[in-house]
Amino acid sequence: MRMAKILIVDDEQEMTQFLASVLAGDGYQLETSNDARDGLRKAYTFQPDLVLLDVMMPGMNGWEMLSRFREFSDVPVLMLTAIQNMDSIVQGLDLGADDYITKPFRLQELKARIRAALRRASLPPNLESGSLQFDGGKLVIDPQAHQVWVRGESVNLTPTEYKLLFYLAQNAGRVLTYDQLLDQVWGSGYESSLTNVKVFIRQLRTKIEPEPSRPRYVLTQRGVGYYLAKS
Repeated sequence: MRMAKILIVDDEQEMTQFLASVLAGDGYQLETSNDARDGLRKAYTFQPDLVLLDVMMPGMNGWEMLSRFREFSDVPVLMLTAIQNMDSIVQGLDLGADDYITKPFRLQELKARIRAALRRASLPPNLESGSLQFDGGKLVIDPQAHQVWVRGESVNLTPTEYKLLFYLAQNAGRVLTYDQLLDQVWGSGYESSLTNVKVFIRQLRTKIEPEPSRPRYVLTQRGVGYYLAKS
């Protein structure tokens, strides 16, 4: 079976060389870049299954590259950042990152995050289920096509966004706790990553709600978790 292709974009050459060497030892196919604009070009040609992207780079930074990358690809992006300010981390997730890891990081944690992101992206849809419809058919989730429609328009979701919405839809009307969402959507190693849940819920609302500030589909049970309205 073909091993996943990973693109590493970081302006520190020593970092890209180190990560490429280590990850190649795990069987991944690697491509590297020390410049965001060059990274975008290589993303077109290399067609990675996952991107490791540094935030602070001269010229085009990681956030801008991420925004442009999301115009043509929904593969997982893990942000590598020395910034530990929560607002900055949230900014990256808002722009479409699937995860983040702060520098300096533990190599085994990074490897685990990579495996988890690739696993989420490769999970097949539940072929036994038909389409799930809500709000009189205005919100439709098709597990076989792995697609979502809102008022007849296709909505482009990242793999993590889709998995989150699908899990909520499978349990429509039932309040799912933060811990349940982290366990079922993100998996092991994310037990304390409440920020991920909140940011991705906000992203979902931006994409599927008629009025994201007044949601009618993805609702909050304050202090407990979230649920998808049945009707």
